[in-house]
Amino acid sequence: MTRAARLAPRLAAALAGLVAIGAVLFVAVSRLGYPFAIEQLEGNSLVEVHRILAGQSLYQAPSVGYVPDGYPPLYFALAAGVARVIGQSYLPLRLVSLVSALACFALLARLVQRETGSLAAGVGAAGAFAATYFVTGTWFDVGRVDSLFLALSLAGLYAARWMRSLPGAVGAGLLLAAAALTKQTALAEGAAVLAVLLLTGPTRSTARGRRLARVAALTWALAVGLATLVLGLTSGGWYIYYIFQLMSEHSLTASHVSWFWTLLATAMGLVACAALIGARRVPRELLAGGAALVIEGYAALVHSGGSLNDVLPAYLAVALLAGLALGRDETRWAGIAAPLLVLAQTVTLLAGAHPGQAIPTAADRSAGDRLLAGMRAFGGDVAVPQEPALNLLAGTAPAAHPGAVYDVVRGTDQTAIADYQRSAVGAVQALQFSAIITDGPGAPFYDPPGLLQGYLECEQPPAAGDQSTLLVPAAAAGLRPAVVWVPWGGISCQDAFRVLEDGRGR
Repeated sequence: MTRAARLAPRLAAALAGLVAIGAVLFVAVSRLGYPFAIEQLEGNSLVEVHRILAGQSLYQAPSVGYVPDGYPPLYFALAAGVARVIGQSYLPLRLVSLVSALACFALLARLVQRETGSLAAGVGAAGAFAATYFVTGTWFDVGRVDSLFLALSLAGLYAARWMRSLPGAVGAGLLLAAAALTKQTALAEGAAVLAVLLLTGPTRSTARGRRLARVAALTWALAVGLATLVLGLTSGGWYIYYIFQLMSEHSLTASHVSWFWTLLATAMGLVACAALIGARRVPRELLAGGAALVIEGYAALVHSGGSLNDVLPAYLAVALLAGLALGRDETRWAGIAAPLLVLAQTVTLLAGAHPGQAIPTAADRSAGDRLLAGMRAFGGDVAVPQEPALNLLAGTAPAAHPGAVYDVVRGTDQTAIADYQRSAVGAVQALQFSAIITDGPGAPFYDPPGLLQGYLECEQPPAAGDQSTLLVPAAAAGLRPAVVWVPWGGISCQDAFRVLEDGRGR
């Protein structure tokens, strides 16, 4: 078999990978400037960026007005820096995520190329990872922490693998620490990679290499430790509560135990087979990092609240290991089988993709604009808990996102639960909100005592054709009919919907 014939499957995998990366870019650019949330917790990310710019704390006692998502602050701080330049909206958050995703693809390709000498193998691996975009809720460009966390994790792994000087070792430690200060699950990767380097030395072990490993580990420990200490002290302990205590209290979801492996098999099963071909030749620090990423994804998904995005670290690890196999010609069959498996997986994922479905429609934007106009016309603080960023756009005070509140009320810390309940009760007794808009039936704010005495639930009558006229752009759930709660003795339900629908004052 000629060399050209052996290279053809690898080049084909690289070409398919470029198509996958192009598809990610097409969707991401098409919705970068969309003014409303494209994911159900994205609005809370914007609120956290707003708080940084306003000089407010990210971590404080939970209240009806604000509860953080439960992640370290690096992503929000970086997005706030971009927002200072281009203004507050979802655009800075999505730009940070998209640039991080592109950096992740580039780092993955470069790491594989440096290990194997094959750029095509690197591009094929990056493309296989990019192709998972459409089976993980098109997450790479969403205004959440994940893409930055993955980029920093991979950058730290790259730096730890190839550190050759004191600045390189410090950089490796700082990058691994930065990943953990973006999403706390990255602590597992830092601990695993640095433990392997300390115990066994780098794969190309030298006495200098062992010294550099100690420098990297010390840098990582100091950066994570000092940041945790400072954030814990300045927040009165709430940082520790949200980032470590609360997340550890999530119960296991039995069905998610098998769901993880089902997702991995269906999205990356062929790529995993390719990874196994070259597994015995993987450098031990990369193997440790890849294993930690898989464990991070598994641990996050099997707990309650786990979602598709939690599998992304595992997909990244599998793509990396497959790329290492893809770029090596140890035997004739391996040099052909690995790229063909990666090619088949990438093409399969792309064949099932529906890019147009991930781009918000004109109807989505129109519904959001109409609701926003109605909120402004209604006056006062009109709470929309599922989309708190709407309040920022309307210039009013937001309410805590139900997803973040749920983490608190299902926890075990009675002080935090009491703080939230006291705040919610006080808000409904004082009629703090001129109206409360939800995207479905059920009491808002987790039904605090006194809610029904203070507020009346209004379900809007269907319009012509049984189609509701006031819709909430519920991210990941399309448009939903609005339910409005108004104070007793004030505006009637009929008039409330009239004002909100028409966008004109009372």
